[in-house]
Amino acid sequence: MRKIRKGHVLVAVLAAALCVPASGAGTANGLPSKIGKGEGKLTMIAWEGYLDAKWVKPFVKQTGCKIQPKYAGTSDEMVTLMRTGGGGQYDMVSASGDASLRLVYGKDVQPVNVGLVPGWKQFFKAFQSPPNNTVGGQHYGISLQWGPNTLLYNTKKVKPAPTSWSAIYSSKYKGRVTVPNNPIQIADVALYLSTLLWQDADTWGALADAPERTATPAQS
Repeated sequence: MRKIRKGHVLVAVLAAALCVPASGAGTANGLPSKIGKGEGKLTMIAWEGYLDAKWVKPFVKQTGCKIQPKYAGTSDEMVTLMRTGGGGQYDMVSASGDASLRLVYGKDVQPVNVGLVPGWKQFFKAFQSPPNNTVGGQHYGISLQWGPNTLLYNTKKVKPAPTSWSAIYSSKYKGRVTVPNNPIQIADVALYLSTLLWQDADTWGALADAPERTATPAQS
């Protein structure tokens, strides 16, 4: 049996529009000022499970716009798909924060008018202008949600139960820990080590001298 324990918060997930929808007159900054007639289909890159029928079907019924999903397994895959097929093949991408700025600075996405999003002013403040999709006052996406990191462990082999993320950096479990294979994982290490910097300078120094343990805390 495994237990799940919540950890620190991940960056918000966003949907960055590449193609501006059919619209009426634009605003002074070039963004659409109203929503016009739709094209009848929205081709979207998303994480598995993000286009669940429970909310896709009501959307299709209400708007008449069909959803054609393209699922991706990593942020790198999403960036590649948008750079090779964005605009012509894909309309939107539901990208995590570690991919959104790459898309913005790579000019793979275009700004969106958040004023056309119903209820946007009622979004959590952290979702309205997050740094991962808002650059120079321009919004390149709409942040939808956040999620926790989780620590799962085998209750028969891990005793006592972990009380902090320090467990995955312990030499006791060397070679028996696994983490997702994506660049954003370095943020987990940085957040953990930043707490040690303030709590124990000696421990920080010891870890800094052992980069092979902190940079690759898990082995598959």
